[in-house]
Amino acid sequence: MGHAINKILKDIITRHKLLQGCQIHYVPGWDCHGLPIELKALGGQTNLSPVTIRKKAEQFAREAIGGQEEAFRSWGVMADWDKCYFTFDKDYVKNLWQQFYALYEMGLVFRDVKPVFWSPSSRTALAEAELEYNPTHRSTAVTVRLLMRKVPDPIRSLIPQHGLPVFALIWTTTPWTLPVNQAVCFNPDLSYSLVSIAGHSGEVYIIASELVEMLRQKLCRQIDVITTFPGGILAGASYVHPCRSERVQPFLPAAHVTAGKGTGLVHSAPAHGPEDFLVALKHSISIECLVDEDGCYTEAAGPVLRGLPVLSEGSQAVMDLLSADILHSEQLVHSYPYDWRTKQPVILRASCQWFIDTNAVKQKAIEALKTVKIFPEDGSSTKSGGGLVSQLERRPYWCISRQRVWGVPIPVLYHKISGTPLLSMSLINHLCNLVNEHGRDFWWTLPLDRLVPQAVLAEHGVALDEVEKGQDILDVWFDSGFSWSYVLSGEKVADLYLEGLDQFTGWFQSSLMTSVALRGHAPYKAIFVHGFAVDAEGRKMSKSLGNVVDPLDITHGRKDKKHGPAYGIDTLRWWVACHATQHSSVPVSRTVLEASAEAVHKIRIVVRFLLGALHDFPSDVDESLYFLDRYLLHLLYDTDQQVNQLYESYQFNRVCTTLTNFVTNEVSALYCHLTKDRLYCAPVDASERRACQLVMSRILEVLTRSVAPVLPHLAEEVYLCHPYKKGVRLFQSGVSKPLPEWHQPEVARVVNLALEVKRTLNKLSPVTNTQQLAATVFSSGETLTLLKMLQEEEHSCWSQLTEILQVSSVMLVEKRSPLKFHVELRETLQQICGRCRRFTAHSVDEPCDRCQQVLDKLRVVV
Repeated sequence: MGHAINKILKDIITRHKLLQGCQIHYVPGWDCHGLPIELKALGGQTNLSPVTIRKKAEQFAREAIGGQEEAFRSWGVMADWDKCYFTFDKDYVKNLWQQFYALYEMGLVFRDVKPVFWSPSSRTALAEAELEYNPTHRSTAVTVRLLMRKVPDPIRSLIPQHGLPVFALIWTTTPWTLPVNQAVCFNPDLSYSLVSIAGHSGEVYIIASELVEMLRQKLCRQIDVITTFPGGILAGASYVHPCRSERVQPFLPAAHVTAGKGTGLVHSAPAHGPEDFLVALKHSISIECLVDEDGCYTEAAGPVLRGLPVLSEGSQAVMDLLSADILHSEQLVHSYPYDWRTKQPVILRASCQWFIDTNAVKQKAIEALKTVKIFPEDGSSTKSGGGLVSQLERRPYWCISRQRVWGVPIPVLYHKISGTPLLSMSLINHLCNLVNEHGRDFWWTLPLDRLVPQAVLAEHGVALDEVEKGQDILDVWFDSGFSWSYVLSGEKVADLYLEGLDQFTGWFQSSLMTSVALRGHAPYKAIFVHGFAVDAEGRKMSKSLGNVVDPLDITHGRKDKKHGPAYGIDTLRWWVACHATQHSSVPVSRTVLEASAEAVHKIRIVVRFLLGALHDFPSDVDESLYFLDRYLLHLLYDTDQQVNQLYESYQFNRVCTTLTNFVTNEVSALYCHLTKDRLYCAPVDASERRACQLVMSRILEVLTRSVAPVLPHLAEEVYLCHPYKKGVRLFQSGVSKPLPEWHQPEVARVVNLALEVKRTLNKLSPVTNTQQLAATVFSSGETLTLLKMLQEEEHSCWSQLTEILQVSSVMLVEKRSPLKFHVELRETLQQICGRCRRFTAHSVDEPCDRCQQVLDKLRVVV
């Protein structure tokens, strides 16, 4: 359903633009790499070679692409299907390497050791866009005491009894990081207190003054404040490492320490936190990591912890080791990052990765966003547009390396001893030639001497045995983020990027950053954001819940009838247009689908009626139109203008509402109903009948083009059945727009007055069929003048006003009144005509004069 939403929305836009005379450049593409496909290829196996994994992954991707393309075509998606792009294409891979090198040359791509989100379940680094947050995650938070080794003299002088041990209190939700603690951070601008705690006699503790009361409530113990002091005094203090008593660690100032929760003293593990890492860099502390790729403690963590997973047994083992120093433990329910593919929690872990220096680009990117429009403008989903700016502001770097094999290899060699990257344009060119010659898997199949020509070795001054190739691949967001450089040539900018709400952290952002970095501007002029499909209860669709709906079930039906009968593709497309643009959650339920099917059915019935009315319509007709005819053209023009504006602002839900209301009310209930007598009973070649047909042909043309972007199958079917359109393809028929002269407010003023009289008449009518009545309308001045435009005679059975009011006859009488007009009704003295069913005959046994003329003409013809 997500594919249906995305592809159909794109198709609605491109079809509308095509009908407006635009040239469309839409090349469908597939992001083919990534962990989900690799996991499918592995199938639970762990001993497959990289080449085998890649072959299986490619096979799976191609099968998925084939099925998806077939579905997209069946939904009526119009595209250049012979020129699709795939991120595993050789040309795409070569382009990606060239762009990678361009960033490297600019100093925007670099390799370093930093803490990154790491998924133990996937054994790879993850980007922010690859995370989802679990709001019900449970962590064990502990308050731990750390023995002070060096207590600053101003504090020691305040201790009431000489020689009392002093402890610093820290609070952490990640006890598993305590073995790799390298500092305690304090805030010089905070006030701290020296306190004693009941039950811990002979000891004093340091805690932020603002948090003393919180600790008192947590421990349920008496806490006495001995003294307070400014945080700056803690500079130069030290403490004993919580797990290794032989090590002494420093107190370091840091702005990220607050008094919002905890103790105001923050345990710092630079390998597992971005703020901790920055503090370590500032103070030249080497980064220590005791956690491996599987999320388990390494041998360096000691025999007790070695091999234990840090998020479960390892964390408990650490708390057991420190039990004597843990003052309090608690269960904390909070939002925590999970791997969005495996649905397992992740950790922050320092590792050697490739990064894009977003600090050097993000200010330009934020400036570039100021010229980008975000649609829909009134949708709740676009509120995250500002979120894109805040995400850019917070993002210090972008990790673009992954420790997997199904992807584009990072085209870098390394010096075995120093680890220095070896990269040059000559190497990139050589690798591009190799991919042409040997295919995409050459990185894993060719020996090293084939990967590195002698010229490259000489360029870097190294021997072959001093070099090794990298094992990492590029982040899939880096893959897709450069689609603009492959699909758009030169300095072209896409008019529109369209994707789901989650792509504010994904494709929208990666495309923006890469384009700004290399070209200095955004790759798009506008962003369109759509929501996600949910079930009737608002739950996200998932196989585990059993609530996944296949679009095929909607278009062709299911045997279990869970979602009703086969609604057809037009209903699917109408559902997308109605519901996918204004909400972040797009409901899929039988009720919603039936409402969409009913709306499509209403339009189809009216269109079929209009087609039927044109069966004998000649192509050349004089335009001697009634006021009602001109009124409908006026409404048609205004509706077309409104619909086009809504299409241009991507408010497809309002397009559907506007068209449904127009078809149901103005076209069907008003015009088609009021003109049936003219259409069916007037002489075949009568000007009034031809005028009616002319207006209906124009309604059909404009209406068909208006619904065509949403319902292209219905629109093309209209052209197949149209007496003057057979052999013409609507979307190849060029531009056709209502004429400005159709807009006639003065005509609307006249007809709206008549319709106001009709509403009053209907309220006064004692019978359902108002054709049985003769109406007398009393008015004066301007009102009478306007009504006389519809009926020149004082009394008439065949005037335009009679047609609008749907009565036997109308008499206009000039009479001043405080009201705009006054209506009186009486039962007509005339009889019902057996042919036209109007009360215009002189006797029951004879037709009315108009019908008698028609019958006489038919007799002459016979």
